[in-house]
Amino acid sequence: MATPDICVIVGQRIRELRTEKGWSQQLLADHSELSREHVNKLETGQVEPGLRALERIALALDVTLPALVER
Repeated sequence: MATPDICVIVGQRIRELRTEKGWSQQLLADHSELSREHVNKLETGQVEPGLRALERIALALDVTLPALVER
């Protein structure tokens, strides 16, 4: 069985943490200064996240960067 793509794994983790906070994609986008469309593409693994975007999301969700990208 193939290992899931890292972008999909990180996207699922972002969605998981976002929904635990009860936030919409728009609210996460607002707190991380990203567009809602970009948050959506990150969560669905359609784009590869950059370090700055990951840092912004981690700060917005109040988690460490390693906690955001853990498998």
